[in-house]
Amino acid sequence: MRLKKEALDKRILSISNEIEIINQKIGELNNQVKILKQKQEILRKKIDESSEYSAKEKKTKHIINKLQTFIAQFKELKKQSLEEKMLKGLNTLLHKKDFITKVEVDISLTGEDIDISLYNHNNKLIDKGSLSMGERQMYASALLNALVDESDIEFPVFIDSPMQKFDEQHAENIIKHFYPNVSKQVVIFPLINKELTEKEYNQLHKKFARHS
Repeated sequence: MRLKKEALDKRILSISNEIEIINQKIGELNNQVKILKQKQEILRKKIDESSEYSAKEKKTKHIINKLQTFIAQFKELKKQSLEEKMLKGLNTLLHKKDFITKVEVDISLTGEDIDISLYNHNNKLIDKGSLSMGERQMYASALLNALVDESDIEFPVFIDSPMQKFDEQHAENIIKHFYPNVSKQVVIFPLINKELTEKEYNQLHKKFARHS
């Protein structure tokens, strides 16, 4: 019985040692589980942040696309409006009626450059270099008038030697239709008697801010 008891005591001691080793391993595993849970939480936060960023990025891209579409549509409307106003201005100022029947405006993607093409009644491109000096001045005047109108900004317009290259009919058209309408404040610097005759002066006189 004594021998059996000693053997059982040894067995109990061995089992106790094994239990202690197992408990140590359990403690180590619990620490590993705790570390892994912390890493899991960090990863979960990163995933949540990534999802939130992805949603913001998606919304931002949607807004950008909307703005780009709006800008493209706005440019097209401005392009059409500028074409119509230029054509109307040219037909009003030029004494050759229906000489120009179409104006085409091409605006660059950046919006910094504008190319303007003129077409006759046969839909053929008009070489602006072939225009007379008076017609070129009328073209420039129609362009200025259209740009000022489209800008929606009220600013003074200063014109030096305004009628030096006009014939009588062009001069009359510019006095009647351009100077009074291009802006609320127009300052012209004509060469008296050479550019501005008494008749032309009298036509403008009623438009002066102060009558002499």
